[in-house]
Amino acid sequence: MTHFGIICPAETGHLNTLLPLGRELQRRGHRVTLIGILDAQSKTLAAGLEFWAISESESPLGTMSQTFEKLGELSGLAALRYTISVFTDAAAQLLQDAPAAIKQAGIEALLVDQTLSVGGTIAEYIGIPFISVCSALVLNSEEDIPPFFTSWNYNPVWWARLRNRAGYSLIGRIAKPIREVIGEYRQEWNLPSYSSGNDPFSTLATVSQQPAELEFPRKILPQSFHFTGPYHDSTGREPVPFPYEKLTGQPLIYASMGTLQNRQQNVFYRTHLTSLQPWTKVLTPL
Repeated sequence: MTHFGIICPAETGHLNTLLPLGRELQRRGHRVTLIGILDAQSKTLAAGLEFWAISESESPLGTMSQTFEKLGELSGLAALRYTISVFTDAAAQLLQDAPAAIKQAGIEALLVDQTLSVGGTIAEYIGIPFISVCSALVLNSEEDIPPFFTSWNYNPVWWARLRNRAGYSLIGRIAKPIREVIGEYRQEWNLPSYSSGNDPFSTLATVSQQPAELEFPRKILPQSFHFTGPYHDSTGREPVPFPYEKLTGQPLIYASMGTLQNRQQNVFYRTHLTSLQPWTKVLTPL
């Protein structure tokens, strides 16, 4: 039996990916503990996994609700910059508190959400293996592939590669605070510096719930990268009401902005106005 630890953001979409993996490992006889802030505790315990709280004073219960409320009102680069600031704070808290928690809990291996590039550094410092898990889009950078935060189409021509390179350069500048925090700890812990944006990801294995058919035609993903399809387990998840009384039997258009940016009502109204009649619209933020 191996004691696995989970490191992921305390956000619904990420927890709904990592917790089913944890439950499957548990079903196979392993022990699983999520290391995180208090906002992740209730969902973790409801899924039947163990939970170890960190950064309780820096991130008290309700921290993520305040974050979501602010982020839900932003869009574009403003939303991206705010997200980077949130992840910078999360990285600092994890680097400070997670190593001791992992050692005390007796965790032997980590499942790390790919959005938390700090996870690999923590695993290296402790000396345990880790696996990267893509809960969102694949974050591996590749010159032929448009950056994850853009809506650009795939195009293999030279000008598109230059465009992509500029996009990666932009996200590199915006994400500099995260790299600096990680770099400081890697230096303090005598770990080699990262030289590439893909360095924080596991060389042992990276798994993505995204089907390969929905990804751009990538060419340089490592052999340890695996498209597995979605992870789904409703155990422990709170039921979400749906307005079935609004259904008329006509074709349905469903639009959702997901967990984070679902307060931009203008997007839903725009979708409603541009949809073709006589389709029935049920456009409700989750």
